[in-house]
Amino acid sequence: MTELWTKENQIPIHYFLINFLLICSYTSYAQYIPSQIQSKVNIINGASAECIMHRFYTNSGWIQIEGEIGRNGIDGLYYKKKHSVIREVLVAESKWNTSRLGLSGKGKIIRQMSQEWVIRTLKRLQKYNPIPEYASILKLVKNGQYRARLFKLKPVGKESIQIIIYKIKNKGLKTFDKIKETQIKPININAPRNSFEQGIVKAYNDCRAIYLHKYLPELTDQKVKLLLKDNYIQPKDID
Repeated sequence: MTELWTKENQIPIHYFLINFLLICSYTSYAQYIPSQIQSKVNIINGASAECIMHRFYTNSGWIQIEGEIGRNGIDGLYYKKKHSVIREVLVAESKWNTSRLGLSGKGKIIRQMSQEWVIRTLKRLQKYNPIPEYASILKLVKNGQYRARLFKLKPVGKESIQIIIYKIKNKGLKTFDKIKETQIKPININAPRNSFEQGIVKAYNDCRAIYLHKYLPELTDQKVKLLLKDNYIQPKDID
């Protein structure tokens, strides 16, 4: 039998090592893509819920004012004026599906959307951008003269979304109660039944388009295939 492993045809050990590392890297990358895509989809879902919430409330007569510094702060901060004076304040947080309100502060004891959390956030906003509106809003919130809402956009089945709004009742850190206030019937994103549903679906599609292209500007065929496994990513969204 001919000797196959002669000194002349020996392959250096570093050749095997390089190939082994390349295979491992490819495997890791292949395994990483789904989680990488899913994390982007989670961001897109959350951003879409917030975007739709803004449309929902501004179409109801509320004036939106910036509630965030960067990506931190109040998702939705709105007010209404009477005789050029702010008389009503709405503080809202948007969530997609099962996302929950978080905790912050030292010891993580301050619940998101509690009165204490809203006051702290408004003080930071006022310091960052000292405009008169923040001072007026802060005064009303300190007096408990404001509305607090949790706006949830929830997927139902394969092609429907549902809006559920909760009223948040709280005083400082002592009490915190989340009460379901409004539950809109599921809306089929491919077959809205009336003008209201058409408006929500339009907002949904507009918001998805904005954030899909913002967070996933370049899509390979493999990423597209993975994205389409998410029921709420449609082919038209990623054309």
